[in-house]
Amino acid sequence: MELNHRYSLVKLPKDTDLVLCLLREELKATKFFNTLMAAGIDDCYYEPHLGTVILACMGFDEVTDKLMEFYLETLAKHSEALEPDNEVIMKEALRMYETLRKFR
Repeated sequence: MELNHRYSLVKLPKDTDLVLCLLREELKATKFFNTLMAAGIDDCYYEPHLGTVILACMGFDEVTDKLMEFYLETLAKHSEALEPDNEVIMKEALRMYETLRKFR
């Protein structure tokens, strides 16, 4: 799967590129559904939860409660920082990726 980003100063491995793509989508979805919740529309059945897939793609063998709690806290923090700008979204995905990588 070739995802080609504008941020190709370095060639990323395909598995890293996939994780970044999933993180970008997870961040955008979280921002969207948190905005709906703030407007009083919550408990939506259609909200995606890609955490276990993302963590598996990153090589985490087991998704413990501690790891998932850290993932969700990190996701909330980074989704709050989003703006409707692809560059900002990509930077937050990269920051979140690095934070998760350091958790190991």
